[in-house]
Amino acid sequence: MDKITLDKILEKHKAQPAGHGYIDIIFFRDNYKEFVSELVTSGFKIESVSWWEWCKDKKETEYGLGGPESIFYQGWFSEIPVNVDDFKFSAESKKENIVQEILNKIEEKEISFSKEIVTFKESNWLTPAIWLDVPDDWRNKYNT
Repeated sequence: MDKITLDKILEKHKAQPAGHGYIDIIFFRDNYKEFVSELVTSGFKIESVSWWEWCKDKKETEYGLGGPESIFYQGWFSEIPVNVDDFKFSAESKKENIVQEILNKIEEKEISFSKEIVTFKESNWLTPAIWLDVPDDWRNKYNT
């Protein structure tokens, strides 16, 4: 596990950290399986998943609180005010089981708002972001 490898994985998958470190790494739905799998098989520990609204073409947010403009796509991300989904894996957990549990959590996500339930499967704007367990002094190359 090293920072150079991590930054290469982020760039390859067009994954964007929301801040200076490596929490809230927002990534598009079209490659979430490959992204999660590559992180885990490369030895990175995913601690949590948070949720964001993709505001394509800079449209107004409907559910989120605000957030960064995308550095890879036309639009921006707005953080949805819900609890993050945490993971606790033992040191004996097999990497393929870790990947599958994380993917299941993403694919089965449902968020209840006052008058509707939003699901990952049916809402193409619902965007996951992962939190990695890396040293606190690591800063990503996008927001240094």
